Amino acid sequence: MAKKSIRVAHVGVPGDLSVLKLKGHLKSALAEVAEGTSEEEILLVKVLVPRPLGLRAGEKLFDKVLQGIVDKDPRVSRVSVEFVDGGVTPEKIAESEARTQKEIDAYGHLLQESTDDEQPG
Repeated sequence: MAKKSIRVAHVGVPGDLSVLKLKGHLKSALAEVAEGTSEEEILLVKVLVPRPLGLRAGEKLFDKVLQGIVDKDPRVSRVSVEFVDGGVTPEKIAESEARTQKEIDAYGHLLQESTDDEQPG
């Protein structure tokens, strides 16, 4: 079976967002990055969240909301959260992109293999 390409999208959450608005923001931001994703792609989304907002919202909120998105949207394969000190800046996104690329270079074949295994053959 042909290997799927891996596409990584980074979503920055504004630090001034309230916890009440966080759920809606995450849903709309992830739907936006999933637009145009084809069946030949594995979409991984990294959500960058300012640490104070992450602490206010709590781990359970992120787990519930993000797992719900992955369960309901077949275009999104995986979502992870990265808490950052200070605001989400272009520099912090670039640093996260570089770390993520290293992980994909090292372990991306495992994602492709698990996706191939899931397909009926």
